[in-house]
Amino acid sequence: MNTPFPTPRGIQYEDVAQAADALLHEGLRPTIERIRQRIGRGSPNTVSPMLERWFGALGQRLQGGEAPQEQMHGLPPALWQASQDWWQQARHEAEQLAAAAYRADRDALLAQSQQLEQDRAQLNAREIALGERLQAMEESLQLCTQQLQESNERWKASQRSLAQRETEITAQHGLLEKLTAQHAALQLRIEAVQAQADAERQAMEERHHNHERRWMAEVDRARQHTKQVVQQLQEQERHSAGLQTRLEQQLAAQQQQDQQQQAQVAALRQELANAQGQATQAALLLAQRQSQPELTATGRSLSAPSRVLRPVRRSLGKGRMPLQHKTLK
Repeated sequence: MNTPFPTPRGIQYEDVAQAADALLHEGLRPTIERIRQRIGRGSPNTVSPMLERWFGALGQRLQGGEAPQEQMHGLPPALWQASQDWWQQARHEAEQLAAAAYRADRDALLAQSQQLEQDRAQLNAREIALGERLQAMEESLQLCTQQLQESNERWKASQRSLAQRETEITAQHGLLEKLTAQHAALQLRIEAVQAQADAERQAMEERHHNHERRWMAEVDRARQHTKQVVQQLQEQERHSAGLQTRLEQQLAAQQQQDQQQQAQVAALRQELANAQGQATQAALLLAQRQSQPELTATGRSLSAPSRVLRPVRRSLGKGRMPLQHKTLK
């Protein structure tokens, strides 16, 4: 906090006279500027009449004359001179104190001026630094804005890619559901074919047992007829032999047909296993497509399931072949 400087008192005649006397003792001519420099204050308009007054009393002082009686205010000359000496001494001490205070104030002002210059230099340096920081911040802000715009563009692109990927995943899910439905239908068809084959095999076994029982009955009747009719025995034997031959042929044909049906059932089961493996491969392919960062074209992704369904369709075409059975006569 700056301390207020003491206001100097107004310049007096005694100040001008004392400064002029000092200049005169130093061999210098008292002038307005020299007196102002000597006192340290006062304007030329104030100093000029006082200096003229001093020059007017200078001749009488040089002649050793005394001061006019009206200036002594009725005091004896010794007392007047003593009071003048005392006043001069007091004024001199006051002037010294004032000069010391003035020098102290001037030194303080100089120090404050230097401090102000340092503060001004620091403020200028800070202003330059702040300007550089502001410029750096503006450049950083522009860079951040550019990066934000690029991030927004990348986010929009990722959103579009995500939407396209979701569409493709939805299509893959639909294809998987279609394959699952076809697999379930194929499984039902295979079960129906297997049930039909089992039923036909059971019916054939029942017919075989019936034929065998009938053949045994005919053999028994032939034996009985042999005992009764010797002549019919040979004919009956030939008949039995022919019947046995036909029966064996029918059994062989039936066994061959059973083997063919079992081979067809085994082929259907193998095709079912192949279709299940191909459906599993299609599911794995779909999972791999979903885990990839970029999906391929939809037409290419749909071609693999089509290749998976071709053997299944061929197997279904083969499954439609009717089963042929021979009836024992």
